[in-house]
Amino acid sequence: MPNFTTAAPKDVTGRGLRLIRTPSTGAFVGIITCTHMVGCPTHYWHQRTVPCESPNCEPCNEGYPWRWHGYVTCVADKSNEHVLFEVTAQASEQFTEYHKRHSTLLGCQFRAERAGGKSNGRVLIRTKPADLAKVNLPKPPDIVKALSHIWNISTRDITEQGIQKGTPRLNVQQTDKPTA
Repeated sequence: MPNFTTAAPKDVTGRGLRLIRTPSTGAFVGIITCTHMVGCPTHYWHQRTVPCESPNCEPCNEGYPWRWHGYVTCVADKSNEHVLFEVTAQASEQFTEYHKRHSTLLGCQFRAERAGGKSNGRVLIRTKPADLAKVNLPKPPDIVKALSHIWNISTRDITEQGIQKGTPRLNVQQTDKPTA
């Protein structure tokens, strides 16, 4: 039975974050609010990006190739909105190098744009430490939970399988697949 109320809940942030990619023209500028990037192999399948669920992966079984995507949470410079930013493996190299130098991504200011201003141009990312005395960064949301929300994966099906290269290695056993 629905639980009707006359007012919205006080905490409306939940797990939902807007997913942002590098724009086809112009640039995206943000300050990272998480300590490390989280990523996984994905497929572009049925007009959307979905996680690869190998070894029992329907897109793999249908011959769709996978690509790795990484995700960081950040505050968008123009809108001050807390968002989830997606990068390809190649574009993520700048974040990896920044993490090696600073032992964290928290407070990394970055600019992402496409080479030559072309809509399909390679993504170029430049990083530098933000002046944290001038900004008040929000608490970082759980990236895995945010992705689970986007991909309609129950978070009870996610377990940690140890640490790989300083990042938690997660296993997703999806038992209640949504019907299309």
